[in-house]
Amino acid sequence: MNRTPKKPLRERLLDAEQHGSHWLALGNEYAERGDRANAERCYAKSQRWLDRANLLSGQGDRPAPKH
Repeated sequence: MNRTPKKPLRERLLDAEQHGSHWLALGNEYAERGDRANAERCYAKSQRWLDRANLLSGQGDRPAPKH
């Protein structure tokens, strides 16, 4: 079963980059306040989104989607 995504590839890539940047900035804010637990949680979410952006751009360890 091969589904066509609702959003174009470029839009999904930009969305993943924006989410990654948002979570990274939030993690940095928590780190500056000394809240290490929340900072680490935000860094993990940021890494997930940035890994997705890398995958969508063809820079990941798997082939990029064709849609």
